[in-house]
Amino acid sequence: MKFGVLVLAAALAVPATAAAQPRLTPSPELLPSARFAVTPFVGLRVAYASGDYFVFDGAGNEVTVNEDRGGGAAVGVNAEARIRGPLSAVASLAYSASDQDVLNITTAAGTESFFGDGPAVTMVKLGLAYRLPDPIPDERRFHPAAFVYAAPAMVWMNYADIEGLDQAVGHTARHFALNMGVDAVTRIGTRGLALQIGVEDYLTFWNTDVMRERDEVVFNSILEDDTVVLEYDERSSNIVLVRLGLSFRF
Repeated sequence: MKFGVLVLAAALAVPATAAAQPRLTPSPELLPSARFAVTPFVGLRVAYASGDYFVFDGAGNEVTVNEDRGGGAAVGVNAEARIRGPLSAVASLAYSASDQDVLNITTAAGTESFFGDGPAVTMVKLGLAYRLPDPIPDERRFHPAAFVYAAPAMVWMNYADIEGLDQAVGHTARHFALNMGVDAVTRIGTRGLALQIGVEDYLTFWNTDVMRERDEVVFNSILEDDTVVLEYDERSSNIVLVRLGLSFRF
């Protein structure tokens, strides 16, 4: 509680402190404010590991499972519209191709790994971005502007069918996510063109009911038991996207 009061007091003091500073001419190399910006980008969805989850066969035997989920190349577009001052609305659409997943199954006999194609991933967000103040005086060699943002998001996992399974398992699963990240944006030559580098995290909350429909079919085949029951210990994961884009600013 005391920490929250101190943070609030510091935040309220910032405008007064800024007003007391001498008025200095900003560097001509600073990124100008824009009413609207569109940024096509390319990037990489970083691979990550799942937490453990558990499979019980018809006899009540427990099998421990975890996955090494592959990353993938990504493309997309960001759009920003300034609301007032440093605050902007931000929206984004990103698509990442599928990569190889590794399914690690541990039984009393040891651990066995199975390889297969992971899902293609589509990510959509809509939220707010805040431009951090530039240093005054600005003695940096380079003059990028920094933006932080937070947004509710949706993540779609598009699974393909698995060759050799009698039952189709291809489907699209939708999951809610919370997106947070930071961008560094620096102008390139002209006022309306800039280079944007970003790192963002989609904290994805898994829809386990939808996941279970597919996973039970897969484990029925692997364990040769059509009575398996799944229990998920993992409820969320961090899906990290690193990207580089060319920003058109108006």
